[in-house]
Amino acid sequence: MARARVRVPESLEDFGRSDWEAVIQEAALGLEDTRIAELYLLDAVAQADIGAELKMDRSTVSRRLIRIIDKIERSAAKLNLI
Repeated sequence: MARARVRVPESLEDFGRSDWEAVIQEAALGLEDTRIAELYLLDAVAQADIGAELKMDRSTVSRRLIRIIDKIERSAAKLNLI
């Protein structure tokens, strides 16, 4: 799998793995979106590879990541991490 250059809002740029794990859990994303978040944010898997693994188009992964990252950012604020 190709290693992705993960793009996140500036407020989340300095997160370590434990921060990501905490906010992903807090965000209550559901099974599929949690898997997308873990692959992209924790493992830096490219969107095309995530799509192939989950049997969806890369564009679908991209659209879902926008919503996922928004939820994660709100959860990080709730946890006082940003």
